[in-house]
Amino acid sequence: MKLKKLFFAGMFFCLFLNSCAPFSGGQDEAGEKRKFKEVFSWGRPTSGETARKFREIGVTHIAATNEKEARLALQYGMIPCCSVFLPCGPHGQVMTPEEEKLFAYLNGDDLKTLPRKEREKVVDARRTAKCHRYGGEPVTAPDVLNSFRIACFLSDEGLVLSRKKIDDLFAKVPSARGIYLDYLGYTNFKDCRCESCTRKFESAKRKNPSLSREEFFRDALVDYYNKVIGYVKKKHPGAVVHAHIYPTFLPEPLYGNRTKTDYCAQTVAWYFPWDKEKIIRYTRIVVNDAEKYHKGVKGIPFVGLKALPGTSLAAKSPALLEEELRTILSAGGDSLSVCNGMDMIKPGYYEVFRKYCGK
Repeated sequence: MKLKKLFFAGMFFCLFLNSCAPFSGGQDEAGEKRKFKEVFSWGRPTSGETARKFREIGVTHIAATNEKEARLALQYGMIPCCSVFLPCGPHGQVMTPEEEKLFAYLNGDDLKTLPRKEREKVVDARRTAKCHRYGGEPVTAPDVLNSFRIACFLSDEGLVLSRKKIDDLFAKVPSARGIYLDYLGYTNFKDCRCESCTRKFESAKRKNPSLSREEFFRDALVDYYNKVIGYVKKKHPGAVVHAHIYPTFLPEPLYGNRTKTDYCAQTVAWYFPWDKEKIIRYTRIVVNDAEKYHKGVKGIPFVGLKALPGTSLAAKSPALLEEELRTILSAGGDSLSVCNGMDMIKPGYYEVFRKYCGK
């Protein structure tokens, strides 16, 4: 009888162990083996040493501001892309009086008589106090960009200025195999209130009374994206387009899949910490809905990275970076876009990227 009890007890124990196995180290080990297949760095191969390090951590596409950097990228097996196309227009975007006041405050327009370092310290304290998010999704309202007022690209009639800028970038980097786009958006994250944009919106509203301001400026932004991309494809055949969808567009933060970008990088983990559930949700949308509007678009999860602490732009530890990369992989991400790219090869961060992206 005792032997019989021991027999069944042993069988039960073995079944218990087997049933628990999938929830133990097995899954973690599988997660460790998953890696990103494509990595877009917003850093630059400024030397053979930096180019080698970028390649060791799995970078496949990289920014190039001159021909030397492009040739180094090619030498080390990476695809060089012109960096960087920013929106063009005859004047800067215009915001509401309240937003203009905040923009001036965040940039220290009233502190110009102070020594540079002292002014920077005050400005940084202001941005921290205002919970400024540097163009990412705001946590307070209102919030606007700092330092950089985006050009009113809707006033670039016929893309005269934009086409010239694109051609100049490719002429400067003849070996480039693509182009990076950034800052195609609104300084206040929703619209432009200059006279030209106001007239265009009012004209469109008369033709379609149900048209909302949000829809008009979203569609105008998407249209500008697609015209820029169309020109790149026509004038520079074979060039790939990688766009960082930035700054955020408040009415629809993940609108990027409406564009015809080859590699559409949308934020899933900003410089400031986001909770795991949001990273998972955004990664799945970015990856799974990439071709919702246009075939051939690949959704690229974008990660903000800053290594050095001490300013109002949040720093990210190697441990937090690793946690975010694992979360993106678990949510189905297999590619990555990272800025600040140069921080990718700094000690501590280099090892994390090599673990999850390196060959």
